[in-house]
Amino acid sequence: MKILISFLIGLVISTMAYAQTPYKVYCTLMGNEKDLKNNRVSLSIDYGQDSFKDNKLVDAAGKEIKFNTMVSAMNYMSKRGWNYEGCYNSKDQIWGGLIFVWIMSKEVTSDEQITEGFMTKRMFKELKSEAKKRQEAQSQESNDTATD
Repeated sequence: MKILISFLIGLVISTMAYAQTPYKVYCTLMGNEKDLKNNRVSLSIDYGQDSFKDNKLVDAAGKEIKFNTMVSAMNYMSKRGWNYEGCYNSKDQIWGGLIFVWIMSKEVTSDEQITEGFMTKRMFKELKSEAKKRQEAQSQESNDTATD
């Protein structure tokens, strides 16, 4: 019996240790030459999300964040736990200008931690939509309670 209990305790501890094992995730920050000439860089971020629509970084009010340089954007992400890995330039297929792509990484223990500390326009819209739905549901519940 002691052997079985020891085995189960060992299994639980090893499972917990495995669940907490950090792993590296990546993202790319993409800015364009046109914005850099205006000294106000608007960045898109790719962190492996399903859609690239509305992938600009925004503040808590949903306003697009504009950076002075790509380095200021990198510092912004660094404060949120991201590390610089490398960069490259690409040519935009539509307007022909340069796209600056910076690759960053961070250690996480769950996928939910990937977006901690930043928000995209899409994420802001989804949060706003969810809040509106909750408010409508609460309003409906209040109306239902008042009619009873």
